[in-house]
Amino acid sequence: MQQKITLLTFALREITQMQAAGRLGNARNYRCACNSFQRYLKACQLDDLTFKQMTPERMLSYQDWLWTNGISRNSSSCYMRCLHAIYNRAVRQGLASGNPFTQTYTGIAKTHKRAIHADAVKRLSKLHIADALIRQGKSPGHKPFSENVRQQEFARDLFLFCFSARGMTFVDLSYLRPSDISHGYIYYTRRKTRQLIVVRIEPIMLTIIRKYHSPTSPYLFPILSSLDRHEAYIQYRKALRTYNAHLQQLSTLLGSDISLSSYVSRHTWATIAYHQQVPISVISQAMGHDSERTTQIYLKSLENSVIDEANHNLLEKIFSPLLC
Repeated sequence: MQQKITLLTFALREITQMQAAGRLGNARNYRCACNSFQRYLKACQLDDLTFKQMTPERMLSYQDWLWTNGISRNSSSCYMRCLHAIYNRAVRQGLASGNPFTQTYTGIAKTHKRAIHADAVKRLSKLHIADALIRQGKSPGHKPFSENVRQQEFARDLFLFCFSARGMTFVDLSYLRPSDISHGYIYYTRRKTRQLIVVRIEPIMLTIIRKYHSPTSPYLFPILSSLDRHEAYIQYRKALRTYNAHLQQLSTLLGSDISLSSYVSRHTWATIAYHQQVPISVISQAMGHDSERTTQIYLKSLENSVIDEANHNLLEKIFSPLLC
């Protein structure tokens, strides 16, 4: 049985099942890993491998091929973890055995610091985008200028909302619905960990909600429009690319060495909270982390009000001048 069933054939079947179950993010990651491995096999003049042919030596060879072709350690690690997950599925189904990934790198290498300082968040919140574009030589007399201003203001406001909501991820922001709001709180389930998060709506957040929410939209923000699971995911992927592109444009308007992305708001909230002596245990629970197992066990009885008060104090120091 192990000799006849090949990795890519099996992987395609599993990916199809993931898509049918609505696990579109995982399916996409697994497909990317398989596409990469297929390119490697083509370079080796191979079409596919049986599970018995997936030896530690073969996976090391694939890793060397990735690094030789300029793939970063984090990207290659992501591919390896996806392939390992697919292989484990085959093991559970009795189609494979052993572990050919024992010698490959599956860790997370340190990357450049993603967080920005509190003063940069302040400058972003106060930035007059139209004036900044004019200073860059953009002409306000053309229609694309006003549209560009509108799009960058939207990206800026979404960034500030994610930051203010204790580092909410863009994917969770995109799928928020008006029904997720109750009595001044947002209740949502993290799409990555399926953990319930409860966030108190702070004044800066309420201002942004009122600015963009349409009563006719099924979502809180005009990021998605379709209720179809697959179409909504396609819209999310497109919106994420657009969001990051506009954040990069905002980075140039802010100047210095600031580089904004969808992840920066999350990293920034955690970093600023830590510098304001918010306990790491509170930060961990506030952001819905599930990897710090010891911390999570210790925090099971922590009141959500402690987290809300920490977030309120953090935002008050940054945004209080704007709300006067």
